[in-house]
Amino acid sequence: MKDLYDFAPLQEALASAQNLAIVLPKRLTKDKVAAALSLSLSLQKSGKKVSISSSAPITVEFSSLIGVNKIKEKIAGKDFVISVRLDESVERIRYNMDESDKNNKKLNLIIQTKDGFAPFSPEKVIYSQAGSMADSFLSVGASSKEDLGKIYFDNKELFDKADIVNIDVNSENQRFGKLNLINSEMSSYSEFIALLLDSLKLPLDEDIATNLLLGIKEGTDNFSLEKSSATTFEAVAFCLRAGGRKPRGEQIPFKKEKQRGKIIKEETNFSKKPSPDWFKPKIYKGNTRI
Repeated sequence: MKDLYDFAPLQEALASAQNLAIVLPKRLTKDKVAAALSLSLSLQKSGKKVSISSSAPITVEFSSLIGVNKIKEKIAGKDFVISVRLDESVERIRYNMDESDKNNKKLNLIIQTKDGFAPFSPEKVIYSQAGSMADSFLSVGASSKEDLGKIYFDNKELFDKADIVNIDVNSENQRFGKLNLINSEMSSYSEFIALLLDSLKLPLDEDIATNLLLGIKEGTDNFSLEKSSATTFEAVAFCLRAGGRKPRGEQIPFKKEKQRGKIIKEETNFSKKPSPDWFKPKIYKGNTRI
């Protein structure tokens, strides 16, 4: 499986990167989130500093994925910023350094309000972080920079200057990264990440493998899509050998019967009760006439 795609350029890029930011698009699927989390967990185990963020909120449907609580709505920054909302009530602002305690120096920001106005409210003070710590961005499942949503637009200048690794299985991807890893033959994002981990010999443990199995199952609609191939099942075997836990829930029997380009699922309803006469003896009345 590891020789199906050339990940050598990514290996070179990762060799020099220490702080990585994985970003998800504004339109999330369980497959995309599972793939991004698996990549994040594996890179962390390899010794990299990794953050993961998404413009879209992480809802309860993703709660079964391991590490989902690590996904933030903003890119982690290295600079701590104190912002003050100013209005007509502010007379002037000044600051001083309190060095009375050499072991606990303080910077005092003094905001003086005009006569007749209420004292300055603490609610007008905003704390934030800026200046990304990342030296590389890894986009998983976005077709363009704009597809990253608020995360991109809030940090547009940073994204326009940064090295971006663009990972996608969509053939319509706009190839916006410095390095574009696009493989439309993959059945799911999680299958592609499993191939990546195998090729680069990145860590794969029980939790990472479990995420990938869930992502592959969801991305292939329980392996019913035509794009599910031998590689798909090799990825599943790769994850199972690493101790990955199979997704819970019974599989629905299906037959691969095409109708207008779709696969029709044949559901079996075992809960439906048979009619009362089904339990009565069946008597065959033959015809003795020759």
